[in-house]
Amino acid sequence: MLRADLVKTEPSSVSPGATRARSAKRARILDAAITVFARTGYHDARVSDIAREAGIAYGLVYHYFRNKEEILETIFEERWTGFVETVEAIAEAPTRTEEKLEAIAALILGAYRLRRDWVKVFVLEIQRSSRFAEPSQLRAVGRFFQAVAKILRAGQAQGALRGDLDPEVAGYVFVGGLEIVITALVLGVIRESDADPEAYAPKVARTVVEIFLRGIGARS
Repeated sequence: MLRADLVKTEPSSVSPGATRARSAKRARILDAAITVFARTGYHDARVSDIAREAGIAYGLVYHYFRNKEEILETIFEERWTGFVETVEAIAEAPTRTEEKLEAIAALILGAYRLRRDWVKVFVLEIQRSSRFAEPSQLRAVGRFFQAVAKILRAGQAQGALRGDLDPEVAGYVFVGGLEIVITALVLGVIRESDADPEAYAPKVARTVVEIFLRGIGARS
């Protein structure tokens, strides 16, 4: 997201190399911001901290973003879009309902291991702020819940799930369970298994889906 006045003064003919360099620098600023926001919190972070983390001049940050708030908004928009597109692809896949739910759960839990700072920023700095109530962000989040509801609705049509339950409400319950686990990981209330960190996400994903579909009562 560039400032309107900068867009107007951008040369009409920009070489592909210059465009790539500009894109790489912009991405570097966003990655640095994620690191800084995760380390110090959004409110205590300064643009100078982001510039230092990115290894660029302080004033150069303003060549790409108006302020710290726009940086945070861009982090959400760009990272969330990629995540939702993956979830939508899972919803369209020709697999069983249970497998789709496990794939989504593993995707969310795996993100914590692979993109820990981003997950921390999302949980603590974006999701729990007033910015999360902005119409554009609500629509973006709505796409995610719609994809989950689509999976559940298809499962009902196939007879794999009970047909007397509201699939949208059930989707909120499913995602809510995952959110609690992720939040507990971010806050350090629970920790990933040190024995086999890579196996942790699939194992917990399986547990969440099993509880969601079948409860925790002992099987006869």
